[in-house]
Amino acid sequence: MPSKYLLLLVLLVSSPFCTRAANYYFSSVSGDDSRSSKLAQHANTPWKTVARLNSIFSDLRPGDSILFKRGETFNGTIDVTRSGSSSFPVVFGAYGSGPMPVISGLAPVSLWTETSPGIFKAASPSHLPEIKMLVLNGFQQPMGRYPNSGYLIYRSHVGITSIKSDQLAAMPDWRGAGIVIRKNRWVLDKGSIGSHKDGIISYTGGSKNMPTDGYGYFIQNDLRTLDSSGEWYFDPSTREVYVFFGKKGPNTCNVNVSDRDFLVVINNQQFVKFENLAFEGAGVSAFTISNSKNISIRDCRIDLSATDAIRASGSSYLGIEKCYIDHSQNDAINLDMGCGFATVRNNSIRNTGLLPGMGESGTGSYQAVTLFGDSSIVEGNDIDSTGYNAIYFGGNSTIVKNNRIAHFCAVKDDGAGIYVGDWRVTTRKKITGNIVSHGIGAPAGTRSFEPGPPVEGIYIDDNSSGVDVEANTISDCPDAGIKIHNAHEVKIKGNTSFDNAIQLLLAEDTFSSHSAVRNIQCYGNRFRCRSAGQLCLNIISTADDLDSFVRMDGNYYYPPDKSHEVIRLVSKIWSASSVTENLSLSRWQELYKQDLHSL
Repeated sequence: MPSKYLLLLVLLVSSPFCTRAANYYFSSVSGDDSRSSKLAQHANTPWKTVARLNSIFSDLRPGDSILFKRGETFNGTIDVTRSGSSSFPVVFGAYGSGPMPVISGLAPVSLWTETSPGIFKAASPSHLPEIKMLVLNGFQQPMGRYPNSGYLIYRSHVGITSIKSDQLAAMPDWRGAGIVIRKNRWVLDKGSIGSHKDGIISYTGGSKNMPTDGYGYFIQNDLRTLDSSGEWYFDPSTREVYVFFGKKGPNTCNVNVSDRDFLVVINNQQFVKFENLAFEGAGVSAFTISNSKNISIRDCRIDLSATDAIRASGSSYLGIEKCYIDHSQNDAINLDMGCGFATVRNNSIRNTGLLPGMGESGTGSYQAVTLFGDSSIVEGNDIDSTGYNAIYFGGNSTIVKNNRIAHFCAVKDDGAGIYVGDWRVTTRKKITGNIVSHGIGAPAGTRSFEPGPPVEGIYIDDNSSGVDVEANTISDCPDAGIKIHNAHEVKIKGNTSFDNAIQLLLAEDTFSSHSAVRNIQCYGNRFRCRSAGQLCLNIISTADDLDSFVRMDGNYYYPPDKSHEVIRLVSKIWSASSVTENLSLSRWQELYKQDLHSL
């Protein structure tokens, strides 16, 4: 053999990429952490714990696999400190037969003592300084609250430090309790009460959003609120958990609390895959990913997350595919603008942010998918039952495609099934082929005289631009099927919007006066009204500039019957000279020269 070929063979054999990848096995039942690394590479002599896994990361090489035994549960946090390569990722998966192995952050609570009728306490098994989630017989429970449902009303406020209410008695003194304030339709803030006197509640915490007088609040995170089955309170000073079980007591109940903030931590790593694993009971997030790339989460189940199921920042080429994500108290998937080229595809996302006061403060909360990285795709997901927006996105060249979305804006509203609020100039965004239905609305804690729930199917909001809205089907929303609000450069083509209060709403107002509605193109859509009072088209403005908003043609208008005028134009809103026009399609064509080829 010529020497140059012999040298090449030696180099290939000695290359680390030709080294045989290793499988490391873990069993919480038959494992033994004292076994050698060589033994742990066989399924019949596995290691036992996540702690042992974390101790061997420095020994892992690209292509190695960590395999957990199916049907078993492993407690702890996987702290990923080793990367793979593009051809040889580090893989976390399953072996054996049966249900997915579970990585759990839950700890059982037992040895209950009754402290007052129906209320029992037990020592917390959790090592966390704060407990954000309690699970009773497999279901998340809200903290105790007063009142048990609905909101008390505050009449005035001072900045973001106090509110005044005549609906809260002087006694008991709620100092030290938590407070949840509905500051507007889209913000539900949490704080801590510093003082409570003469109807004035001073508090700290929450976002910088100002309260809206006449809106609502409730008290939580206090032992004195416990009077309904499943309500709970954690006393950080004694580290005891209190639960209201009522006359039945705790004997038939399985109670768990979070014992781990995170189940998987990935920082500054790349080419790591998770597949066929279940994660449950994170005290904050099941996955927290930062400054990493090419991380894949596929065919996994993530349940019972106290905040977000998956939270990532500064991490590009993140893939989340074919996962089942359920019962996230805040967001299911939360990816910041540093997460470019993300793929969120074919996931089933259920029951996100449905417990008022258990999600996070501010605007970006109680949502199924939040995504702002450029060149990302959200495709083929099935999203049902969300506290606020089902999908909230921005970013250049991002696509939201072929998703099925239902039952959203159940806790907060002035949101949508698909919401674009980019707050920066981006282009080439696409919303295409989605089916959006059954917006709910959350009027509790708002003012009774406000118009019916502002819930849209697809909502392009303040300052947004560069969006194509094409071939979507939107139905059963309390406000608009499609709403363009203080946005510009939007194409609306080939959509079907039916049985919404308004099928298409174009609105310009003073909330973002520097962002006029301009360059809207609207062609080939079907606007169908099912009942009297619904509108096919509604255009409103603070000025007299309605004919500058949009160019429309080739659209189909379906009134509930031929006698109904289903186009409404309102100019100079909120002024004494406001003008409202209710038009038929023929009058719209005649007066404004729009939709000349429409039916």
